[in-house]
Amino acid sequence: MKNLLIVVAAIGLTGCAVSKFEKPMTDGPSAKLRLASVPSNNNFVHVPDAKGCISTTALPESHIATLGVKANLVRSLSRLNMPAYDDELGDSHQNEVYIPAGKEFSFQFNGVGIAGFSPGQTDSGGALYSWCRKIVAFTPLAEADYEALYDYVELPNGKETCGVKLFQIIKSDSGEYEKVEVDSYKVIENYCK
Repeated sequence: MKNLLIVVAAIGLTGCAVSKFEKPMTDGPSAKLRLASVPSNNNFVHVPDAKGCISTTALPESHIATLGVKANLVRSLSRLNMPAYDDELGDSHQNEVYIPAGKEFSFQFNGVGIAGFSPGQTDSGGALYSWCRKIVAFTPLAEADYEALYDYVELPNGKETCGVKLFQIIKSDSGEYEKVEVDSYKVIENYCK
């Protein structure tokens, strides 16, 4: 619960401010990234504090987007008119931002949902929260369009966990836009010690 309050406070403090990811980069080339979250949870996306490992805290200036129900509360929705928008996901589960291109860029999904209820717990209204976090690292091409899709995937043992796929949105020879999974991206799952 403490981690949830820290992330929500960080998001709340940045909710009214203009994110540096809503405009093209000023110190080099930019690419566009659509962040999409399929589950009906809240997802806070930020630049990781540490390189190569998942952190449970976030600096306010590292905030990229808020997806889910909270997106409407903090007015975090951003549209850059990227192609291949998914009308079925809904506005609160998609956010389009600028990211630096030509060098490795990392961003961290922090999905939180209600995992159950525990009567008598007063600090959370009885709700038990579950976090699922993933970092994506890749080197975007200048002026390219990408989409990172956060979704739940089934494990071999039948349980579910969160997963992320990264796509580049390209125009086919027929003039239609399609999403092609990027070959060279990393999904980091280990937590900082």
